[in-house]
Amino acid sequence: MIIKGEDKFMRLAIREARRSNHEDDSIHPYVGVVVVRDGEILASACRGDRGLGDHAEFTALEKKLKKDKLAGCTVYTTLEPCTTRNHPKVPCAERLIQRKVDRVVIGMLDPDQRITGKGILRLRRAGIAVDLFPKDMMAELEELNREFTKDREEKTCNSTPPGISESGITTFYPSRDFYGILRRDASTIDRYISKAEISVIMVSINLMTGLPFNDLCTCLRRKLKGNGCEFKATISLLNPNQSELISVVSPILNCEAIDLANSIRRSLKDLLIFKKSLPKHLHAHLDVRVHSVLPFGSAILLDHENKRKGKIQIETKPYKAGIQNSFAFEVMHLESGGFYDTLVSSYETLLTDGQSIEDGNI
Repeated sequence: MIIKGEDKFMRLAIREARRSNHEDDSIHPYVGVVVVRDGEILASACRGDRGLGDHAEFTALEKKLKKDKLAGCTVYTTLEPCTTRNHPKVPCAERLIQRKVDRVVIGMLDPDQRITGKGILRLRRAGIAVDLFPKDMMAELEELNREFTKDREEKTCNSTPPGISESGITTFYPSRDFYGILRRDASTIDRYISKAEISVIMVSINLMTGLPFNDLCTCLRRKLKGNGCEFKATISLLNPNQSELISVVSPILNCEAIDLANSIRRSLKDLLIFKKSLPKHLHAHLDVRVHSVLPFGSAILLDHENKRKGKIQIETKPYKAGIQNSFAFEVMHLESGGFYDTLVSSYETLLTDGQSIEDGNI
């Protein structure tokens, strides 16, 4: 949550970004960082501030504040902190974790598909609070880095096997390294589902998407309240009582079976708490379910009954957490192919064979 009065620190970070010094003729991002504690600015920096090629976070944390303790600090950075660097360099996300900052506020997601969303996820998993700049400032930064974004997208491996478009697959990514671009202008799942007009169905093993739970709930609340009570949402997770399936999938997800089952139960409980927080007349418009089969892949179906606008995004299973060996694709309806209809039918059957739940004691 953005705190009143901290926009001045974000503005300063943007000004710092505009000062960035690029080390060569290649296209590099404009990045600015401001470190604040208790309303006091401890340091600010831009890319290449004290050394060509140096990341702004590195300059601020290791050159300007090397001897300072940073517990209790908020770091405002105009670009999502990187998660990969050539050895022996330390990624900026890891550096922020090592310095024990409390919170990071980010101006735009990194368009490099090795990083998109992963910096935020890495910070949150380490217990660091993460917020985003307001939309107007994000738009300003995206415009500032337009050439960098274009360059990253052109370098992204977007390999579509011959003939695949005839099936209705509009976007195909052979590795999770690249599928962040799938949503392009809606690069997080909450933004993706916000484009639905009538309905959204989410099917997964668990809410392991990396998106903050509150962002998902905020999006669903807005959609449910804003569409004249016509909008419907369905979220179905793997039944945690299906011990055989849990034991099969838990090693794939690199966790213990009991931990996975309990995590799913917590997700279901939180979803039901959210449902009860909605006005009573909207309860019937949010269906929280469990399914007892392993789906082909985690899926998001947007307006699936509308064959003109409906779309399905699928991320395949299995994959080990942190190992990028699954793939993702998006499908739209084509008169010439039945793939879309087949997928819709299979997920509808999965839901029908499952069950709705009304309390978290499953």
